[in-house]
Amino acid sequence: MQQQTTRFTFGLDKFILLLVVLYLVIPLGATLVFGLSNGSNLNLGVFAQIISDSDFSQTLLLSLGLAIASTIVAIVLITPTVYWVQLRLPQVRPVLEFLSLLPFAVPPIVLSLGYLEVFGNDHLWIDVLSLGLVPLLSSEPFVIVNTPQLLICAYVIIALPFIYRPIDNSLRALNTRVLTEAASSLGCGWWRTFLTIILPNIWPGVISAALLTFSTAMGEFTIAVLSGIYTFPVYLNQVGQGDAHKAASLTIMSFIITLICVLSIILLTRFQEPRRSPKA
Repeated sequence: MQQQTTRFTFGLDKFILLLVVLYLVIPLGATLVFGLSNGSNLNLGVFAQIISDSDFSQTLLLSLGLAIASTIVAIVLITPTVYWVQLRLPQVRPVLEFLSLLPFAVPPIVLSLGYLEVFGNDHLWIDVLSLGLVPLLSSEPFVIVNTPQLLICAYVIIALPFIYRPIDNSLRALNTRVLTEAASSLGCGWWRTFLTIILPNIWPGVISAALLTFSTAMGEFTIAVLSGIYTFPVYLNQVGQGDAHKAASLTIMSFIITLICVLSIILLTRFQEPRRSPKA
């Protein structure tokens, strides 16, 4: 009886997995067929037209650069901060949790208009609250309004919930205080402890945060179009207004390119993981 129950559960798992795969694959397949259809036949030349378009390569490279830069900035800023708060200032954790959920409550259009208001206008209260930083970044030669640099900052804020949660969960699964004290007793400084002991143990959470940040930055449209920056999502929207079939094919290509980048990050991190001996 127990063996039959196990077989039924295993079969149910397969059935659920099949439903999930179909749920993900069928819309992609329908989009691909619609993009290649040209009346009564399939037209494969649409991919050649997309690749030959100069705006395709230009916007794709720009979006990839913005996504990679946003991912690096987010990981470098958030990971040490969360570790420091958990180790030295645990009473500040509710504040970090509130800030990590704030991007869900603030729409991207409000965030983009706020950036334009702060960095595009001269107000005395902004000068006072920013301690003179905003006027410095709003004047020559450090103008960042409507620039990719400001767009990277906006991407980091939007992806903050997806960065904070995986890293915080990985750190909470460790006894960071004991590991830090043991490393300190052996002569390790704070940064050496973080880079050689803490970071390798939370590496899966960091990779998850990086993948979510990269995917979010690659697909963000609202802030880019309001900032006047011609990114890949803006190009995709522009193509969709004129040719729906080309836009569908372009969507499939975007999905494949993003998937290749994500898989490359995963494979690269796996190859770089140190091989442990059987004793370890």
